[in-house]
Amino acid sequence: MAISPLNDSSGVLSFTVTCDGSPMPDIVQVVSIETVHSFNRIPSAIITLLDGDMPNGEFPVADTGNFKPGVKVVISAGYDSVVTPIFTGVVIKHSVKITGDNYARLVIECRDPALAMTVGRKNANYVDKKDSDIITSIIGTYSGLTANVTATTVTYKELVQYYATDWDYVMARAEINGFLVNIDAGTVNVKAPDTSGSPVLTLTYGKDLMEFHADLDARWQLSSVSSTSWDLTTLKTVEASAASMPLTGQGDINSSTLAQVLGLSQFGLQTAAPLEMGALTAWSKAQQLKAALSRIQGRMQFQGSALAKPGAILELAAVGKHFNGNVIASQVTHKIQDGNWTTEVEFGMPSYWFTEEHALQAPEAAGVTAGINGLHIGIVLKLDADPEGQYKIKVEVPLMKAETVGVWARLANFYASSSFGSFIIPEIGDEVVLGFFNNDPSCPVILGSLYSSKHSPAYELTAENNIKALVTRSKLKMEYDDGKKIITLITPANNKIVISDQDKSILLQDQNNNKVELSPSGILLDSPKDITIKAMGKVAITATQNVEVTAQMDVKTTGLNITNTANVGFTAKGTATAELSAAGQTTVKGAMVMIN
Repeated sequence: MAISPLNDSSGVLSFTVTCDGSPMPDIVQVVSIETVHSFNRIPSAIITLLDGDMPNGEFPVADTGNFKPGVKVVISAGYDSVVTPIFTGVVIKHSVKITGDNYARLVIECRDPALAMTVGRKNANYVDKKDSDIITSIIGTYSGLTANVTATTVTYKELVQYYATDWDYVMARAEINGFLVNIDAGTVNVKAPDTSGSPVLTLTYGKDLMEFHADLDARWQLSSVSSTSWDLTTLKTVEASAASMPLTGQGDINSSTLAQVLGLSQFGLQTAAPLEMGALTAWSKAQQLKAALSRIQGRMQFQGSALAKPGAILELAAVGKHFNGNVIASQVTHKIQDGNWTTEVEFGMPSYWFTEEHALQAPEAAGVTAGINGLHIGIVLKLDADPEGQYKIKVEVPLMKAETVGVWARLANFYASSSFGSFIIPEIGDEVVLGFFNNDPSCPVILGSLYSSKHSPAYELTAENNIKALVTRSKLKMEYDDGKKIITLITPANNKIVISDQDKSILLQDQNNNKVELSPSGILLDSPKDITIKAMGKVAITATQNVEVTAQMDVKTTGLNITNTANVGFTAKGTATAELSAAGQTTVKGAMVMIN
């Protein structure tokens, strides 16, 4: 059975404070010491010392420099001169406080070196890496820190850390894998809670418990958790689930029984980002871990003991059957004051995520102005004369109701490059959708235009959705008919080009009924008036079969020389008259010439 904290506390309280390895002088009077170690938090310590020599106007302890920012501090505590370190860190803040009765104190705030991970937002792109590798590499960039990270299994093709502190990013990725972050003297442990060990202390009501409070809460106990994502290959949702999980077995009412109180059969997590099954399963299990940790939450206080640490197993006894049993310490606070040392332990944890509790992302509009949320409606006011020469369009934002009407917005295009791309500009009066870069209301962008009952489309919506088209203000039209597989380019005067798979034809026709048609029957040139063929070079007409020239009136052939050659026979005939003549010599030859 684990020992009581009273077993080792019968002697005189002893504690030491070292600064960069040197013991704090005995003449320094300590008012109080408080250290806090917690899951998912940076360890901290506050040392309050008597200081201040009012007659001489000095602060002798502060002036020694022993507690200036950056000094490494180790706090140890125990009994009968046997002490154990309970905090290791560096001085972060050095404060002097003087109250109304001229009671002066030096207050020293210390943090673990891991505090450096919380300062400064960063960007990074991780390719083909596991979460454990990413977390280890991030921690490894800080001097004085050691990473101890449980290996994960899922390899991500790409993960992006966008303008977030390393601490926030590590916490987010740790939580999604069901890990807790536990920091001790510069070692950053990232792993799942371990309940396999034996208790290090037993706390009993009526014996060694000074204070105790515990809650048994059914609200977040879940029978099953499912995580849903989008599969890009099948274009369907994928899902992974996890059942409730026991941890320490504390009390006599488990998570499964408590889940029946509210009767929620399924608790859903979802993301539109594509996640593979391994990641979805880990996410579901992480939610169930949070549920298990939130089943029983509480705090207790007892005589100071260095055995109490976050992650340690403590046994509770004589506090009722609902709370008796082993608990995992989630936060440990040591307080030394007035010659006494007490330890306060919190067990269990809230069910919410780190990302719900803290704002990981930067402020809207980067904090340089009040941000704007969501998409907004704009009305186009002006298309030209952008004062910045950036091809912006002036739009009115009706909800702004500003004295100066209109803001200049950039226009998003599906293809925009240097001197080429798409050029489709909304009309004045059009209703458009506005987004805002970085949620900054001074940086709008037109994302698209909207139809409405007032601005109706050129076509009615149909269930078949066969027609796609581009229609301009003057009714110049390019139409695609997916049902008939026809592309039509047409002007308001009915000049058109029709490319048809249905008719297996291409038609070019103008408003004068002149047309060129390519069809299975061949090529047709049709005009109600003249057809003229001109060439600066020669014109050649070749046919595998007959070439026929027919006219209702005269057929004239004119040229410098005219040569007609027949491979077999040659006939020239006139129904009424026929004439063969020349201004010069006329020759008629043949093996036999027959006239009449």
